Amino acid sequence: MASSVVARRYAAAMFSLASEEKAVDKRADDLARAVETLGSREVVDALDNPRLDVADRVRLALDLLDGVGDHIRNMVRLLVERKRIASLPGILEQYGVLADRAAGVVHADVTAAIPADKALVTQITRALRERFGATVRVQVHTDPAIIGGLVIRVGDRLIDDSVRTHLQQLQASLR
Repeated sequence: MASSVVARRYAAAMFSLASEEKAVDKRADDLARAVETLGSREVVDALDNPRLDVADRVRLALDLLDGVGDHIRNMVRLLVERKRIASLPGILEQYGVLADRAAGVVHADVTAAIPADKALVTQITRALRERFGATVRVQVHTDPAIIGGLVIRVGDRLIDDSVRTHLQQLQASLR
């Protein structure tokens, strides 16, 4: 829980700076590079190792981030100093959410009973784009337990048109 709060706060601060400087995409790229470079368990463990002096850990992290912008390097320095470097992937994720929201992109999490082919994903995307009036990014999961149909979650909205739910509703109405 605390890690997600930390990630949201750092992401919000970074996004605010990037928005002011009109460098949202550049910061996202730099942040992704930092996660790729520093995100492995071994690197995180090394950067959190209390046997190493904080200055040495910071120097190690910054040496690995050659070519990454100063704002991201400064954030990484703070994360290492405050023993929060493990939050870096969460920061990237939260930054992406903020960037998508600002660009009017909506995320849809779709569950189907069987694997969805490309044509079905395109059809779902088109229908959701029309319904929400925004660019939609669809992620499809498979769950045979829903028997058939789809369960679509967009933000706090849920569209459940699964066979399992229809059967449960029928059962409840027969009682």
